Amino acid sequence: MSTESNQSSPFWQAVFSGEHPELRRGRKLLRLASPTATHRCRLCYAGFDGFTAPLMRALGRAQWRRNPNLCEKCESVLSEQRGGAELEIAVLYADIRGSTQMAARMSPADFAARMALFFRTAVDVFTWTDGIVDKMVGDEVIALYVPTLTGSDYQRRAVTAGLKLLRLTGGAENDERRLPIGVGVHSGKVFVGSIGTESGNYQLAALGDAMNYGARLVAAAREGELVMSEAVWKAVSNDISAEAHEYDLKGYPAPQTAYVVRASS
Repeated sequence: MSTESNQSSPFWQAVFSGEHPELRRGRKLLRLASPTATHRCRLCYAGFDGFTAPLMRALGRAQWRRNPNLCEKCESVLSEQRGGAELEIAVLYADIRGSTQMAARMSPADFAARMALFFRTAVDVFTWTDGIVDKMVGDEVIALYVPTLTGSDYQRRAVTAGLKLLRLTGGAENDERRLPIGVGVHSGKVFVGSIGTESGNYQLAALGDAMNYGARLVAAAREGELVMSEAVWKAVSNDISAEAHEYDLKGYPAPQTAYVVRASS
């Protein structure tokens, strides 16, 4: 991995603080250029709908398919900027329980179709709650909730997304979206930026202990459960009810207190 990609960058600090001068000027211009838009790039404010949408697409500012809350131009600029910044975010992990057994019961094509539907459902939920897709790997999806892009209620939005995803995948047996999933939500400081190798294979990603902790929480969640850390619980405890549990999380020496919400509650 490039050491350059691991370093804190003034560019990324300015972007995530909202103080980058070109970004601020661009936001004013693109907001004026797409006055009727109701859905915009969360970073540059380019309009994705309204009568100027064709112009935005011609300028390379169509929605990025992987992350519909960002435009293709912003994705391109971010991926080209080496380094990143440390910032507080919320992270959501969701994965399918028993996917190995599920794959054994289905043809490869049918299993791939179920995974594709799960990923589409997750991306729709993350877009609705202003999250950013970090990864879609195997039977797992990861979303980031960055305050600058999501808002000061980023922890609540991550929990809202997790519960929505549980409800959408926990329907009746004949619902094609039904899948046995668990969700983990944590918040903490991570390094977010363009991560890659010297060969030039870079991507927007997040690294740090908070990411590892979120992965341990989703591993502890049972089907239909959202398990959130104490840091997240403190931010949402006035909005929802949850049960406190002690978990032995891999890599952490002492039992960890976390809070469980079930999709049916």
